[in-house]
Amino acid sequence: MQPRCHQRVPVHYPASIQCDTGAGEGVLFDLSPTGCRMRSDIAMNAGAYLALRIAVTQEPTPLAVEVSVIRWCKDGHFGVEFLRYSQGDRERVTNLLAALPPTEIPAQPDYATSSLSAVGP
Repeated sequence: MQPRCHQRVPVHYPASIQCDTGAGEGVLFDLSPTGCRMRSDIAMNAGAYLALRIAVTQEPTPLAVEVSVIRWCKDGHFGVEFLRYSQGDRERVTNLLAALPPTEIPAQPDYATSSLSAVGP
């Protein structure tokens, strides 16, 4: 596994999820410009593609990630890599993260394995 390119910042943001298997709700627990760790009420598998709309309290409109992919699933959490943002939203995420205090998160946390297990509610 490769180390992270960007440090993740702890957050607690609700998100709407659209994927091939349906739609649901989730919560982001940490965020970087290139991805996040989250949980959802719908089952997810590594390799699945999804679209996210992330509700940020200090933002008037949700952040939109048009295309993202699940890289790992473990213990009810999954790691998401952002592949394509809606126009202007990459900059919004970068600015948001610059305003939040960073916290050290290990480069390879225990939950960052490449298992293909399904995540249940």
